[in-house]
Amino acid sequence: MALRRFLPFLVAIILSTSFIFLVKAQNISEPVLDNSGKALEKGWQYIIVPVSGRSNEGGLGVSGIRNTVDPLVVTQYPQSSVSKSLRFTPVDSNENIVRLSTDLNVKFMDIIFTDNRSMVWTINTTLIPQRYLVAVGGVEGNPGRDTLGNWFKIDKYEDAYKFVYCPGVCETCRPFCGDIGIIVEPNNKRVLFVGSDKPLKVKFENTTSVITVTKAPPRASNYPDRLPTMSFINVVMCIVIAYLTKVM
Repeated sequence: MALRRFLPFLVAIILSTSFIFLVKAQNISEPVLDNSGKALEKGWQYIIVPVSGRSNEGGLGVSGIRNTVDPLVVTQYPQSSVSKSLRFTPVDSNENIVRLSTDLNVKFMDIIFTDNRSMVWTINTTLIPQRYLVAVGGVEGNPGRDTLGNWFKIDKYEDAYKFVYCPGVCETCRPFCGDIGIIVEPNNKRVLFVGSDKPLKVKFENTTSVITVTKAPPRASNYPDRLPTMSFINVVMCIVIAYLTKVM
């Protein structure tokens, strides 16, 4: 009889826990997909494929502007030039999937200089006054106020994607936010910058050539974290129902 008095509290606790797991599952952002429909993964390499349809747009790389090569800025090559390979690293070190609207580092993987300078994307505000240019020279990891300029996001844009700068790695910071587009320099170099009303529209192509993995059964959904969570909730509900049936 004493057990029955505590039954409502037990049921409430179990249902509350189930609700928390359900909300967490629903809040998981969608994965960013490559041209083959597969989720972008941490550690893999991808090239940027511009999809605006303009005839003078190619892939992404780095270049000096305004008679300086320090720092180098991220630029868009002319037509037919292939983008340099990029690696995306989510802010959550336990996350292996690149997801929408989630902070991440971006790094060129096949550009190497003799001075070993960093190829991690970062924000530069000194080369062009009042402009937030996308440059290289940042660091990976260590989210916080000191690395605010190194974090970018990928969002959906029409039938493709766009890069966004609006870091969420510092709760007390109020960074300048905006879509990343192209500003054309006097020498016709096309430089990535923050605050464009015409974002650079891109897709992603996997260029990782050698990967050793154990083949797993195909997933039924692009949301791998939701299935285990929903299964857990179903199990909990079955236990509650069975217990109620027994004590009644």
